[in-house]
Amino acid sequence: MNNYTENLRKLKSLLIVTSLQKRRDVEAFNKIKKIDIELKWQPLSNLLIENDVWDYVVKTRQYEPKYVFCHPDIIIADKSTSLYYRGLCGLSMKAAKDYFGAIEKIESGNKQARLGKEKALRIARIYNMFICSIIKGSYKWTLENGKRTLIATLGITLDGIMRNRVGALAEERIRTMVFEWLIEKGLIMDEITEIDSNEFELKDDIIMRFSSEPDIYFTRKSGSGEELLALIEIKGGIDPAGALERYGAATKSFQQALKENPRCKNFFLTAVFTQELLSRIKGDRLVEKYYDIVKILEDPKVKDDFFDELFHYTLRLI
Repeated sequence: MNNYTENLRKLKSLLIVTSLQKRRDVEAFNKIKKIDIELKWQPLSNLLIENDVWDYVVKTRQYEPKYVFCHPDIIIADKSTSLYYRGLCGLSMKAAKDYFGAIEKIESGNKQARLGKEKALRIARIYNMFICSIIKGSYKWTLENGKRTLIATLGITLDGIMRNRVGALAEERIRTMVFEWLIEKGLIMDEITEIDSNEFELKDDIIMRFSSEPDIYFTRKSGSGEELLALIEIKGGIDPAGALERYGAATKSFQQALKENPRCKNFFLTAVFTQELLSRIKGDRLVEKYYDIVKILEDPKVKDDFFDELFHYTLRLI
């Protein structure tokens, strides 16, 4: 097994364990339990709670309503309780954003995340609509079932976090490798020995920048400003099923670069190549060169070929 893949698996294990240790589901439930305010549930239709579902929860199961249905006064009292109700509904963070916007700020308790009565009511109604649908469609639904759904929903959110961390790890490894190689070759004009900024002046008036989109790009100073010479997109995911999707995200940068300068050279670095992906790359001709991240990091020959293509044939620095 290569070190890159092993590091990703270690990272995923750590995220899962630390997330479970936080027990955010239990924390949110306990916060709701401690909120002692009089809640006006009637009319139920105002909160999008169906009468037969209410009867099942309150009369048949004899659950306290606030543990199943979302009341706007609860999430106004403590915004982070949104996580509990969102989890009961099985709504991922991404899905919730489509309805409410920056829900992650609300659930994190961010003081800048304002939650007025109107928005709180909108959130409560959406949650109640989903939970009513779930209870009606489930056989003998219980609150224990709902809590299992909550944990599963947190897992979906964790998967999204993991994808972001994977990308960040790949970008960090490649950027560090490029930076250290440039230092070794004496190609950085600034007297620095470690990455302490996102912009570096290289020889021949070339500027290297680290950014979010694209991940790395190179320009040359000219009389009219700067000319875009080359860019690198880094996609570190190791799931083959997402290979085309990751490339699709990178093509936005490639297309914009060629629009800005048709002579710009695009480099694509990814951890997984599938036949479909290779066909796509060869077919759209947006990419000058493409490389396997794992091989660049662990095979000296591939690493040397990458640097030759970028700094000799493309940028003419060596």
